Amino acid sequence: MTIGKISVSLESSLLDFLAQYQETHQVRSKSEVVARALALLRERELEGQYAAALAEWQGSGDAELWDGVTGDGVTGEGLGEDHDAAR
Repeated sequence: MTIGKISVSLESSLLDFLAQYQETHQVRSKSEVVARALALLRERELEGQYAAALAEWQGSGDAELWDGVTGDGVTGEGLGEDHDAAR
């Protein structure tokens, strides 16, 4: 992993929170706190993108087509009693 270096200016309340979080959660550095925060922001962004893609797929009619063929060729053999009973 390549590490880059940047300079960030923050208001004092955010700097205080950064220091408090670092101490409370025993994080090694302020850089690691910022990295954790950015990872959460990236995760939130991806969740939104996945939700939008799913909504687009469901609205396209492809979901109905997929549901119509997902069971093709599945006979239940070797899947156990629970699977056969559910059919």
